[in-house]
Amino acid sequence: MMRLTDKVALVTGSGKGIGRAIAVALAREGCNVVINDIDVESIGSGVEEIKGMGRRSISIAADVSNQQGVTVMVDRCVQTFGRIDILVNNAGGALGTPGKIGDVTEAHWDLVVDSNLKGTFLCTQAALKYMKEQKSGSIVNISSVAGRVGELYSRAHYSAAKAGILGLTRHVAKEVGPYGIRINSICPGHIMSGPRVEKRWQEMRETGKADAMLEQIALRRIGTPEDVAGVVVFLCSDEASYITGATIDVNGGFVTL
Repeated sequence: MMRLTDKVALVTGSGKGIGRAIAVALAREGCNVVINDIDVESIGSGVEEIKGMGRRSISIAADVSNQQGVTVMVDRCVQTFGRIDILVNNAGGALGTPGKIGDVTEAHWDLVVDSNLKGTFLCTQAALKYMKEQKSGSIVNISSVAGRVGELYSRAHYSAAKAGILGLTRHVAKEVGPYGIRINSICPGHIMSGPRVEKRWQEMRETGKADAMLEQIALRRIGTPEDVAGVVVFLCSDEASYITGATIDVNGGFVTL
């Protein structure tokens, strides 16, 4: 039995990688899905895959850090499907910016914070307008292990943005709980989420750094996008009906809190 039959989900940054896996997993459980990405070329195939599963799907190219674009995106979702039951704030990333804090410019900071934290805020705000009217809804924010602990494999501005998402999640959970809306966060660890990560992992194998990293992960493997997607499905289902304001770590035991 599908757990999310006829629910409507909007997944940001879902053209590829973790976002794409989340969109497909939600569709497999019965959701009609809006595929969003800033990369126009990546969104069409996701729609076709979901339609091939017998679900409805549309694609919307939008920059989540742009308020007007976000408003149009969420409004179009509701105009097309009549409602929005699930929002997954997945868009973001380090976006190719430097790792060392001394190399981070103001432009780098703004790009990463806007794409991750501001984007999560704007999409949440726009979706809540409708979810409050419905008196129901589930929001899942994709943060990172970098937002939980100091993590040298990451970047200072990325860590700050992802930590901000955790604070935003906790606050909004208190505010919107009386409306029957739940909001939670997931902190993925090292996930094999696409060609860029695969290339970096291969380089780490060649230098021996991969073995050192695996020794820090209790399960001794790198995660997959599907590992994250399964937790999103759970948090959006009735099985998690009494969970809100929580953070779930999906890191194979790299960090235990």
